[in-house]
Amino acid sequence: MKLSRPLGIVLLAIAGIIVSSYLLTVHWGWWTAVCLGVGNCELVNMSVYSEFLGLPVALWGIGAYITLLALGLALLWKKFSPWAQRGLFIVSAIGVAFSLYLTYIEVFVLREVCPWCVLSAIIVTCIAVLSALEMRAAEAELADA
Repeated sequence: MKLSRPLGIVLLAIAGIIVSSYLLTVHWGWWTAVCLGVGNCELVNMSVYSEFLGLPVALWGIGAYITLLALGLALLWKKFSPWAQRGLFIVSAIGVAFSLYLTYIEVFVLREVCPWCVLSAIIVTCIAVLSALEMRAAEAELADA
């Protein structure tokens, strides 16, 4: 069975929601992060950089992944496909850019790494790649028609 790009986007968005939700509960102090023996999740997740416009970065992540999930489902169900494709690409590209900024902060400012944050960056990057491939395939279909 071949996994379709829209289904892959949906599954990755669900994974992103789970990772971001975990990071949010750690940020709120519900428990100590499990850093898998790498880096200092607590330092990263409680630093001044862990909030953006007064809200936890993880909460922004949940919102972004919910948006990507909705757009992925629209693509999967073939609803508003051109808009969903563009929206997926734009939202995921913004997510990649923000993840690059946060990774820079982790590595060069805080000098610590949060593996969960890195996982989220990988997830949003995979969604961006899949959305770009989906847009490219749709454009090729239009050109052939």
